[in-house]
Amino acid sequence: MCDCQQQSDLVEISNNHSEFKSKLSKLEVGNWVLLMSCPDCEQLWKVDEWDKYQNCYAVKIPSREGWEAFDSEALVKELMVKNRGGLTDSECLSLGCSLNKVKGSAYCVNHLYEGGTRA
Repeated sequence: MCDCQQQSDLVEISNNHSEFKSKLSKLEVGNWVLLMSCPDCEQLWKVDEWDKYQNCYAVKIPSREGWEAFDSEALVKELMVKNRGGLTDSECLSLGCSLNKVKGSAYCVNHLYEGGTRA
């Protein structure tokens, strides 16, 4: 039996990429992403292709329609803030930005993400 229901909507799979994919069936290949499904419960997953320079994620998606364009940016940003222990009380150092900095960073989550950070 699968554990899809116990998984969060966004799963960081960089350290177990092959293992995670081995439990799923590949349906389609996109641009650096795969559409996969669980053979037990048919949950659809948008799975990043492995990249040694970036964190890889699997995202639960509701439908096969438009799967490649499914936007997981908000989920990744939420996880980035959580992984760093939240936000500070001080503002981002990016000119004109009034959002709070992510702990351990000089920037808000939006500017970290724009700079390529995904973890």
